[in-house]
Amino acid sequence: MYAFLARYFQMSKLAVILIDMIWVLGGYVLAYLLRFGFAPPRENIDPFIQLIPVIVLATYILFSMYGLYTIARKTLLDIVFSLGLSLFFLQLIVTTSTFFIREFAFPRSILIIAFFIQWFLLSVWRAIVLRVRRRVHGEKRILLIGSEEKLQKIGSSILGGQEGWYTIAHVLSPTDLKIRHIEDFPEWHAADTIALSNDLDEKMKKGLIESALAAHKFVLIEPAMQDIVLSRPQLLLFHDVPMIALTEFSIPEDLKLVKRWMDTVLAFTMLLVTFPLMLVVAALIKLTSPGPVFYRQERVTEGGKTFMLIKFRTMVKDAEKRTGPVLATEKDPRITSVGRVLRATRLDELPQLINVLKGEMSLIGPRPERPHFIEQFSKELPAYSYRHQVKAGITGLAQVVGRYSTSAEDKLALDLFYIKNYSLLLDVRILFMTVKVVLSKEAASGVSDNKKETFWVEVMDRSGRNQKIDVPR
Repeated sequence: MYAFLARYFQMSKLAVILIDMIWVLGGYVLAYLLRFGFAPPRENIDPFIQLIPVIVLATYILFSMYGLYTIARKTLLDIVFSLGLSLFFLQLIVTTSTFFIREFAFPRSILIIAFFIQWFLLSVWRAIVLRVRRRVHGEKRILLIGSEEKLQKIGSSILGGQEGWYTIAHVLSPTDLKIRHIEDFPEWHAADTIALSNDLDEKMKKGLIESALAAHKFVLIEPAMQDIVLSRPQLLLFHDVPMIALTEFSIPEDLKLVKRWMDTVLAFTMLLVTFPLMLVVAALIKLTSPGPVFYRQERVTEGGKTFMLIKFRTMVKDAEKRTGPVLATEKDPRITSVGRVLRATRLDELPQLINVLKGEMSLIGPRPERPHFIEQFSKELPAYSYRHQVKAGITGLAQVVGRYSTSAEDKLALDLFYIKNYSLLLDVRILFMTVKVVLSKEAASGVSDNKKETFWVEVMDRSGRNQKIDVPR
């Protein structure tokens, strides 16, 4: 079966999309059969038939937003989780659509039954797709090249959640390559993929890329800040001389207006919907811990302007009175019991909708940081000020892709990538991905204060012998 699918479909995106639609629509049909038998009432089946185009389009958009058409290197658990979220929003869209077509006879029981049928069928189907893609893709052997500090981070990221897709076959340092040529290492010939850290000498990096491409190897490069600055360039011709014009770190003014309109409408709607929940949260904070319900803190937004960010208080009163400004850790004793739940579910961020309505923040953008930490980060990362070319956001690309404990350098790279590649569609996708992040426990973890785990790889020493070394995860 696997060989048949791999040979005739190669798990093409089109084949996966078509079969997805069959299972989604088939789920509704099975739900009607279970609910009404083989003779469903015409007034109940007509709304479904009319909404088939909406269902197909919404399914494709939702599956795309949750990355279900790029499932390579994803785990089955992540795929099933993303399917559940997509199908949940699909039922909401179908329910809303019935009001627009004035067809109120679409049974709500059908939506509930169809959700579970679709989730089961699609999960089984995607498990088969994942299995075939792993068979076709195979486990790629990666050769890591870079400094020890960088390899620790890259190695742990590659291994994290990539089981069955990649294995780290070997690591090399710049010192190794100064002694022997890259093609003299047997591991170079055995590796399928070459991963380069961003702190390699430019001449060495250029030579490695040329050698890898000549040997038909897949190349992964950790981007440096200048690489992000150089992304999305414009090609200009001055007679017969080509020149590259760099785009600014900013959002076009016309898109800023649309973004502000979307922020206002969505923030006002979300405030109305979540107001009862916010009252409950406020009561829990007041009853379980002495101090104010809200916590106000100075943060920095667009143009380097400061404002008072509003959050639900999650720490004990005057938490930084003795310590001063410090980042929260995973088991920070200053966090209250209710505060831990609020942080894990991101409910402590809800009052920031008020900041959005006031125009101090956007729903989507780089997270606003405190002046104290901005001063520190700016000394280490000169490009840090580019984040302030747009309004700070409640959520952002760095929050849905990274974790709470992701390094400042990596968060900055993601923030700058967001600004450089801004689109309204990207904002919508980040909003949907935020729901997934809120429901994922590990994404909300604080800065780790535990001892790091390690993985080991074999490294060739100067005498040509292999030895095992530990690389912390």
